[in-house]
Amino acid sequence: MTTKTPEQLLKDLDSKDVKIRRTAAGHPNATPEVLLKTMRDEHHFVRRGAALNPNATPEVLLKAMRDKNYIVRWGAAVNPNATPQMLMKALKDKYRVVRSAAQERLQNDPILQLQVAALRAQSTAS
Repeated sequence: MTTKTPEQLLKDLDSKDVKIRRTAAGHPNATPEVLLKTMRDEHHFVRRGAALNPNATPEVLLKAMRDKNYIVRWGAAVNPNATPQMLMKALKDKYRVVRSAAQERLQNDPILQLQVAALRAQSTAS
């Protein structure tokens, strides 16, 4: 992967070539600004790239969790930056692959398990 600046990545997102846009979305130098622009792309593989990017902020992942395409929601569920609230939402997704991704994250992270349990306890106490 070539070294690109965030400014170059923003220009790449204007390309007609989906592969160029998808590469920009997954680039390690993608900033929140780049990733937020990516979440407005028409192609779900580009949006999934942003959801999978380790630089994705909670704002980017929240948009991904609300995406109409399940593969974008899956990307948010597997992202290590997904919040416990996002994983709880993913556990209720209509697509099994999204639910499974969230379940796997929880099974492999005891801290996330505790956070989700606390959120569930709060919601039942309300």
